Amino acid sequence: MTIPEERIRHLLVIQDEQGRRTVSLDSGTYSLGRHPSNTIVVHSQMVSRQHAMLLRVLDPESGNYFFRLIDGDLQGKRSVNGTTVNGKACTSCILKHRDLIIFAGDVRARYHAVSNLSDSAFSRYTKAAQLSSSPVASKSLPFETSGLSVADIKKLSDVQLLRLSSFPELSPNPILELDPSGKLTYLNPAAVAEFPEISQGDPVHPLLKDLEQWTQSPNRCFFIREIEAGDRIYEQTIHCLPESDLVRCYIVDITHRKKIEQALRESEERYAIAARGANDGLWDWNLLDDKIYYSPRWAAMIGYEPGSLADVPEDWLQRIHPDDQNRVNLEIEEHLSGLRPHLECEFRLKHRDGGYRWMRSRGQALRDENGIPYRMAGSMTDITEYRLIQEQILHDALHDAMTGLPNRILIMDRIGQALNRCYRRPNYIFAVLFLDVDRFKVINDSLGHLSGDQLLIGMAQRLQTCLRSEDTVARLGGDEFAILLDDISSTDFAVQVSERILKALSRPFLIDGHEVFATTSIGIALKNPDTRTPEDLIRDADTAMYRAKSLGKSRYEVFSTAMRVETLAMMQLETELRRAMERKEFRVYYQPIVDLKTEIIVGFETLLRWQHPQRGIIAPGEFMAIAEETGLIVPISWWVMEQACLQMQEWKGSFPHSDHLSISVNLTGRHFQQPDLLDKLQVILEKTGFPNHRLRLEVTESILIENTDVAIAALQEIRQLGIKLYMDDFGTGYSSLSYLHKFPIDTLKIDRCFIEHLDSEDTRANIVPTIITLAKSMGLEVVAEGIETLGQLLNLQALNCTYGQGYYFARPLSRERVILMLEQNSLTAQAGLLSSL
Repeated sequence: MTIPEERIRHLLVIQDEQGRRTVSLDSGTYSLGRHPSNTIVVHSQMVSRQHAMLLRVLDPESGNYFFRLIDGDLQGKRSVNGTTVNGKACTSCILKHRDLIIFAGDVRARYHAVSNLSDSAFSRYTKAAQLSSSPVASKSLPFETSGLSVADIKKLSDVQLLRLSSFPELSPNPILELDPSGKLTYLNPAAVAEFPEISQGDPVHPLLKDLEQWTQSPNRCFFIREIEAGDRIYEQTIHCLPESDLVRCYIVDITHRKKIEQALRESEERYAIAARGANDGLWDWNLLDDKIYYSPRWAAMIGYEPGSLADVPEDWLQRIHPDDQNRVNLEIEEHLSGLRPHLECEFRLKHRDGGYRWMRSRGQALRDENGIPYRMAGSMTDITEYRLIQEQILHDALHDAMTGLPNRILIMDRIGQALNRCYRRPNYIFAVLFLDVDRFKVINDSLGHLSGDQLLIGMAQRLQTCLRSEDTVARLGGDEFAILLDDISSTDFAVQVSERILKALSRPFLIDGHEVFATTSIGIALKNPDTRTPEDLIRDADTAMYRAKSLGKSRYEVFSTAMRVETLAMMQLETELRRAMERKEFRVYYQPIVDLKTEIIVGFETLLRWQHPQRGIIAPGEFMAIAEETGLIVPISWWVMEQACLQMQEWKGSFPHSDHLSISVNLTGRHFQQPDLLDKLQVILEKTGFPNHRLRLEVTESILIENTDVAIAALQEIRQLGIKLYMDDFGTGYSSLSYLHKFPIDTLKIDRCFIEHLDSEDTRANIVPTIITLAKSMGLEVVAEGIETLGQLLNLQALNCTYGQGYYFARPLSRERVILMLEQNSLTAQAGLLSSL
């Protein structure tokens, strides 16, 4: 450490809203801002709460101090309106004599660094600096001034040091003196107040420790060291004055400064660690000379060694993917022009290996007092993996996971785009196809769901081969697909595609070593005047598809408005059907079953009628299909059974001669899917008191065949209850002897389609004797349905058919007509007699 050439004094003359004042810069650290907590309070709303910092820094070569001005605080937060020194933006700089500082727009300050002053001259200089309306010039004063150019400072002479020692009593900082032997000889008032324990001259006190070795060094007259005393840190400046036989120590509390310096170091370390931890590349662009700094990590992210990139923006901007360049340049320009508060953009950047990486760049510009950007810095993050994940998420959100086809969301969007094109291009035509796999449930249940999935995947692949690249095929869910035929010439093109699809799907699929045949029904819909949304087209195509299914499956149908009217009517009928249950609009009718040998009534078959409030009596043919499809058939059938059993019990009480009559009720496939089938039967029988042996349950062949194992188990349990079982419409379904002998049934009912040809030459009449003979051989009774003529009756009697029913005996009778018949005390079924009741 060398002796300082001069003793420099530092002043700051500030002009703000409350006038001009001079601040002597004696401490190590100053904060400037409008908040009262600052060391120097600046009165202006243009100034930030903490606008700037002044740090005193020691020059180790000269032993003097100089001040560093920092814009903002030590945590890196800059002031809002910035700080300029001599017209140039300043974030951190060393102040020199007469520097003009502007804090925001209306606060100015002049910095003075002067030397070779006596106390009185320093006082005059301070007053002159404060009173002067312009910066104080050194030539106007009776002494020399010195700017803070540390390399040019001259050494102070001993006389000058003695002159500076004349004011220790007035110094706010502690000063102590020792003789050459190290004995403490003087403490100024500030030292006594700060260190009351040091007056004892304890040589182990941190401020006195090792001073003797400094005083005995003949070649060193000026020393500076830092001392820790308790929880405080002090800077101790030691002057050896041999001509005065003393050593003077100047002590400054630098605890606050040290804490700030430590906080600054920690902040810088924290930023450096964060930057490394984030694995980001850093860039710093000097907009004035158009030079840019790229950090080593920035270069490594695109495959280059540190320092191998030129310090020009082109090394960055020209590597951006051509499709992204205009957008990135626009976002940079918008930020520099102030339209964006900060820069944040994503783009593809060319790697050294020739590929592209997705990057996200963030940055912010620094501006001068006029708002002109002069520097911009930021970071760059490699988001390639993130973008790939996002693209995969987007793909998954718009595609079916199993088949890889677009899903409902994507095709609905594309149909919406096609609708929009219709408004721009009057001659533009497109079509939507709705496909549903025929009998897919049977395939799924018989081969398993995994095989069903493989079938759908195979169908998806074949559908794609039937289409053009501009068309879209999507899986809507389950076994449903939709196709958008874009920009077609006419409806005929959609028909041709449908035929091509039906042909492609007619070939067998090989699944787990098995050949599986699957067909599909297709509905075709084109835009019509009522079409407003993609949902409208999907709905219309779906309606046409159901029409194709109803007409035999494995075919296509083109939507027409008549289909929609029909569909709406069916929906209305379903709604009214549900309300009919609540409003008790159903009626039970009874058709007599006659012993053909005696022509005596032995029972009734229950038939349902709907007493519609507007349409009158509706036959079951109009609503039973909907009831079956919606599941309403189950509660309706239970209601019919309960009402019939109650009615039979009522008639038994009123007409004792009817106590042997049976009642037949139909069960559907839905009933056998109910786990409480037996429980429900028993509850109804117990509730009504109707004898089990008088109840007949009728089931069709198709129900038994489709639910073989379940049906056999259920029928056996029903039969154990004493209830007799009829196979209805025998001969119209499978009619397989291999199945017939498995089912625990008591009676076969021959369908009317065979009975009506008994008195004709039609070959179907020959089936009836075969069925009767078969039934007799198996110990089963037979009921012939649809007897309408005397000839049919005579033929059946000749064949020894057991029972019969039909219009020849009576149409279905209402409750009132049955009562009228029972009142006549006659169960004889003579031709036309019952119908006349």
